[in-house]
Amino acid sequence: MTKKTAGPPRSAALANRATAGKITVDKALRLAARHQGAGRLKEAEVLLRQILKVKPKHAAALHLLGVIAHQVGKTEQAVQLLVQAVENLPTSGHFHSNLGEMYRLLKQVDEAVSHGEKAVALEPKSATAHSNLGIAYYDRKELDKAEACQRKALALDPRLAPALNNLGSIRRDRKDKEGAIAFYRQVLEVAPQHLESINNLGAVLTESERPEEAVQVLLTAIKLKPRYAEAHCNIATAFLTMERLDKAAVGFKRALALKPDYPEAYQGLAKLYQEQKNLDGAEAMAAKALELAPEKAAVHSLLGGIYAEAGYPDKAEKAFARAMELDPDLLSVYLGKGHLLMEQGMFDEAEASFRHALSLDGTNLGARLGLTQVKKVKKGDENMAALIEEAGKLDTMLETKALPLHFALGKCYDDTKQYDLAFRHYMEGCRLKRKRIHYNPADNDKACENIRAFFSRATVDRLRGKACQSNLPIFVLGMPRSGTTLTEQIIASHPLVHGAGELPDLLDLANHPREGDNGGYPLAMQGITKKELKALGERYVAGLKGRNPEAQRITDKMPANFNCLGLIHLMLPNAKIIHVKRNPVDTCLSAFSRLFNKSQHQSYDLAEIGRYYRNYALLMEHWRQVLPAGSFHEVQYEELVDDHEKQARALLEYCGLEWDSACLDFHKTERNIRTASVTQVRQPIYKTSVDRWRKYEQHLGPLLEALGDLVGGSR
Repeated sequence: MTKKTAGPPRSAALANRATAGKITVDKALRLAARHQGAGRLKEAEVLLRQILKVKPKHAAALHLLGVIAHQVGKTEQAVQLLVQAVENLPTSGHFHSNLGEMYRLLKQVDEAVSHGEKAVALEPKSATAHSNLGIAYYDRKELDKAEACQRKALALDPRLAPALNNLGSIRRDRKDKEGAIAFYRQVLEVAPQHLESINNLGAVLTESERPEEAVQVLLTAIKLKPRYAEAHCNIATAFLTMERLDKAAVGFKRALALKPDYPEAYQGLAKLYQEQKNLDGAEAMAAKALELAPEKAAVHSLLGGIYAEAGYPDKAEKAFARAMELDPDLLSVYLGKGHLLMEQGMFDEAEASFRHALSLDGTNLGARLGLTQVKKVKKGDENMAALIEEAGKLDTMLETKALPLHFALGKCYDDTKQYDLAFRHYMEGCRLKRKRIHYNPADNDKACENIRAFFSRATVDRLRGKACQSNLPIFVLGMPRSGTTLTEQIIASHPLVHGAGELPDLLDLANHPREGDNGGYPLAMQGITKKELKALGERYVAGLKGRNPEAQRITDKMPANFNCLGLIHLMLPNAKIIHVKRNPVDTCLSAFSRLFNKSQHQSYDLAEIGRYYRNYALLMEHWRQVLPAGSFHEVQYEELVDDHEKQARALLEYCGLEWDSACLDFHKTERNIRTASVTQVRQPIYKTSVDRWRKYEQHLGPLLEALGDLVGGSR
């Protein structure tokens, strides 16, 4: 029996037949095109290269081989092949159109437009050619020309998905989100699996404050193409908007695993880390995004916000300025710049920045909220009138929009002495915010218990003795909204003192005292040595000096540092610590009526903030018991506003500073103040905040019950 030998692979056999003359070049080309259309790219490539051996200048073969090169990710090689195709057949509009698209993908937009224009001149009835030219114009930011091309394409082919998709993107760029959504949905009616439009729809739904819908849309894209990096990045952005940070982290990291040079994913991680108060990580991710896309204005704007939060206002100002240079119509930069100007006491300029943001997007509630904060609201205020009109839509408004609206209206009604209306909006705003955050008051109970257990008198005595001896830091701490900003401003008005504001540095060191330690404070302190404590103090002081190398003393007024008095004492025994106290009910109400940018999650429920205050009071009493007498100085806010000069003199004396009358005119001191109390400390001392809670007393039952015996007093 004769044994059969295996024949050559099918693709090789076909190629051999073509070169042996058993099929014509035209038939071989048609067969290659069928292979390419069916996704059999290798078989198509073999045939095409055999054709080019016979006819090296065969334009159609060069063109199809270029298309295949692009399909396998070799777009630069594709351009080389398509250039040869066009040289050999310059009258093909189809070739020019595809070459233009390849140039566009390589970001050579002028070449893309040039070939696109040749394509439509040669083939004016080609809908695809008009659409490709429109996309090139879009990338060159010529939106009117881009739209005209897409309209022409749709006149020739009303169901052309790329044209509808690009019209959606044009609407999105023109801030018409609803128009963009309509076009993207229209694409999906004619092409339900058009991945780019599914992805774009998800992105614009998130931008329209509809992240829940966005997630469902983007899940469809990921099911169709599990390795679609852009969809993973966009779904992460939706989760970030919903404050589901763990899911957001997974999405951004998955996007980067699939596409390591993806600036938008690094930008997303920067936002995520900023939300988590990991400002070093946020800065690193933003820097990576800029390394990949240095002209991306939104990342410069983001970096400005990160610098401002980290206590580097000069760097923030430069980053915002660069963002404005790159994109004069970028909304986020005017909001960020407005808050920075407000922190610098430049209220007129801040107001102008917020109003410019409104001119870019008249529906932006962040800008309107900024306007309510930049100055006291008076009856008849046009911004207040606009907010009241907007409140007419509250029943149908998305919660993400309703939330800041309630706080803005609460501020308006409080300023105009309509306290019942104010509280109604504060209450609803807090209810909506509380739904969106993950906070368990029992965790705070346990944390305070752990701090008291670790920092026993015996432990403090054992670890004292080899600390950093610098006297540079002055800590001002206490409950948020207790008067820490006013106290710091008085001290920072002294010519030898630099006011650095609320710095994350100490809490970062407390939570991560060793490289790679993620145990959190105070558990991360287990096994700490005197040598390590000294090193922590030196690291902290180095960070302070980075803010102002020339200052003799630098203040850090992060309120939550009250958790770390024992640690400060062991790291920096010569540092000055000032604890500011205020009437507990006034303190808690002031926090409850404020929408904080980040953190302060205990503030959105009356009973929970009262419980948090009790833990704070217990902890402060613990520090009084375990630290040596005189370890910190205590200031009563009500006494500070009642007799400003006496208290200011006592503060300076405690800090070892000679008296300077500038500390009486603290409101004239020019410096950056990043805190919710920024507007108050730009005014002379006033007493209207004392016993403010009485105006709301009938609404404060859960708070008063939680505070119990602390009501009316201070600890």
